[in-house]
Amino acid sequence: MAKNLMRSVTINAPAEKVFTFLSDPAHWMMAFPGDSEVTEVDIKPDGVGTSARWSAKMFGVTMFTTHEYREVVPDRRIVSKASVGPVLTFSLEPVADGTQLSVEQSFDIQAPFVRVPVQVLFARWTEDDIEGLVANIKSLVEAGQKTFTGKEKAKVHHTLTWSDAISIDAPVQRVFDLVKDPKVWLGPDVQVSNLNLTPQGVGTTFEAAWKVLGIPLKTTHEYTEFVPNEHFTSKAALGPVFNVAVSAENGGTRLSMRSDVVPANWAEAAVDSLVIKMSEHSQADLLASIKTFAEAGGAQS
Repeated sequence: MAKNLMRSVTINAPAEKVFTFLSDPAHWMMAFPGDSEVTEVDIKPDGVGTSARWSAKMFGVTMFTTHEYREVVPDRRIVSKASVGPVLTFSLEPVADGTQLSVEQSFDIQAPFVRVPVQVLFARWTEDDIEGLVANIKSLVEAGQKTFTGKEKAKVHHTLTWSDAISIDAPVQRVFDLVKDPKVWLGPDVQVSNLNLTPQGVGTTFEAAWKVLGIPLKTTHEYTEFVPNEHFTSKAALGPVFNVAVSAENGGTRLSMRSDVVPANWAEAAVDSLVIKMSEHSQADLLASIKTFAEAGGAQS
């Protein structure tokens, strides 16, 4: 998987001033929107080999990556490679109004998703993050302060959605009775405990535990909607809202599953989007498994 992003801006300052700013990685690292920390800054006389460690917290876990300058051309270009994550190329071009700065992110993951360390996910920035970085470099060079803090971004909620469906040759009631069990619709990779069923369905609660790239996560769920033989909605304390629905279709049942999550910040958005992508194959397998059990008339264990 390769990913390239590029954003440009004209800065009202000479190339020498912009280059001096970028020569210290702490300057542009702190220009990213959101909260982060820069440590272990090591600036080399010729630029090449300059490095710094950038870290932030996500889901309560500290994630980090170290950048090192691999190519430095004074007043023209800096190429910085992350220990895990992208290569950033800062290109400077003199223009009438000052300097045109172009920032390109190139990102390449050759290994399967399941082998990608979580730091790589943390280091994969979005288009909004690159735009914020470029805007902040401009404002910091020109005025000494950031104009895009990330708080503005937090006001714009982007919902990430995964959905899929499958046709099952079994009655609606049989399918619904099967999937209303959280151990069924969450699948075998999620451990369900402390299940507290209510007679009406709404208010049913349980705990779910799973791992994302080796990081253990745990949350509580509650069924906030429950209409027998139609649908139910389960809200997780940590993240998504899940909806499982059944409907009659050609003498059988159409089973639909959907999850929606609004990330709290750019880092969670990066992880959530990749986790959704990683889950697509396993979710398709889960639907196929439910179909098999329902059509056999058995119960999922």
